[in-house]
Amino acid sequence: MKTPAVVKRYNLALPSEQDLLLSLDRLMKHDQSRQLWSAACRASGVSPPLTMDQFERALMQLKDGKGMASIAAVSMLVRLKSYRTLSAMNDKQG
Repeated sequence: MKTPAVVKRYNLALPSEQDLLLSLDRLMKHDQSRQLWSAACRASGVSPPLTMDQFERALMQLKDGKGMASIAAVSMLVRLKSYRTLSAMNDKQG
């Protein structure tokens, strides 16, 4: 299934690794955010560039950690699931 870059009816873009890193950078030092994300990717067995499913797996790994990074991961997971749901609804409506 091809996923559009933006769900037009809702103007919702697929969340990206860059979005997550920007969010993490607001919560902690740049180096720390990169280390946490790299560790989450390694632990989930993925490496960039990530598919949507791989991104979700790495986010789930990050969510299971402690601190502010887990909050950022939960937020990004909500965006990802919203994107998937709205994209599927958009596809059905044509």
